[in-house]
Amino acid sequence: MSETLLDKAKQNYEVANTLFQSLANDDEAYLNYVGYHLQQAVEIAIKYELSIHAVPYQKTHDITQLIQLANQNGVDLNLPEYIDDHSEMFTLWESRTRYIINYRLEKRKIERALEEVRKMLEQFKELSHDNEHLIEM
Repeated sequence: MSETLLDKAKQNYEVANTLFQSLANDDEAYLNYVGYHLQQAVEIAIKYELSIHAVPYQKTHDITQLIQLANQNGVDLNLPEYIDDHSEMFTLWESRTRYIINYRLEKRKIERALEEVRKMLEQFKELSHDNEHLIEM
């Protein structure tokens, strides 16, 4: 079976979770890397949903823009409310966590984001299994 964008999103989540569990308590600087991989997980999962609905998208890291594109094309992402409401925050994590010196994410935001991204990926996984079932029929 070939790798999908959803697989890539899950891998980014697992990297984020592993970093958080093993390193974030020792050095808060690692929270930025956790945030970056959470942002990537959200972005890539949304791009997965767009691609399985044949919606072309531009190269962008802007999660708000990707959500709007899905809405405009009738793709119901059914995102957790937290991710929908904080899409701009996730978008900013893509560059700020890597390029701004002394920029630090807050542990409480990371903890919440880990939970919400996990929920989103579980839901997308269920939807992908539903789609596979429909294709097989």
